[in-house]
Amino acid sequence: MNNNVVLAIVVWFQRLNITTMRFNFCGSQLGSGDRQIAQVKEACNFLLTGQHQNIRTSTSISSSAAKPERKILSTTKIDCRTVPKFILLLGYSYGSVISASAGNIIPQCIGTVMISPPLAVRHWLYLFQGNYHLEQARRTGLPLLMMIGSKDNFTSEDSFMDTVRTMPQNTTTGAVLKGADHFYYKREKDIMDIIGHWILNVFPQCNGDLRALSQADFRDFEPPAIGSNVSLESYTDCPCTPVE
Repeated sequence: MNNNVVLAIVVWFQRLNITTMRFNFCGSQLGSGDRQIAQVKEACNFLLTGQHQNIRTSTSISSSAAKPERKILSTTKIDCRTVPKFILLLGYSYGSVISASAGNIIPQCIGTVMISPPLAVRHWLYLFQGNYHLEQARRTGLPLLMMIGSKDNFTSEDSFMDTVRTMPQNTTTGAVLKGADHFYYKREKDIMDIIGHWILNVFPQCNGDLRALSQADFRDFEPPAIGSNVSLESYTDCPCTPVE
């Protein structure tokens, strides 16, 4: 949860006045994914039921699970004034595939972002359940952004695009950030440029302004047809609203 990519995403959304939450998977952190998906759903319920309103600083919060060692770790600057009605799931590396799969069981989810999914090693990393989780992601019918660096350390660009092409053609965008590896050192801003551009493309409620995302209503949201899987090479001229 203290990874540079995760932290960059959290700070970026907080500056847009979006309530954010980041957490570590409990236990061994890795596995077939069932426990981790349950934890994603638990974290979402924590926000959607307004439990975050009881805290005002970064802290450890006991989960509603029976096991006392289960913890959900909140971020700082939680907006305690409002209760979110919708969830946008973003996952990095191992967590990207878990988040995409979890979106299928969270009714309030409006979309998923997969950053550097470890597709080439998914069979071993998810104990041969990697394909199952990708299939769950396909079933959501929600906007999906899949992103990878062209120099990723674990998955080649060709392997990545082969998987992207198996996802729903009318709701999936594949983005390749040229020159970036799996860890995105000093490329965090480029990640957020891609995410911002994607949000403006798939959520017309923003009306071209990312700052409108915090007040957008997705109750009658139907994912637009955004075209078949597009490989995005650079975002040097990204038409995103600057976040100061």
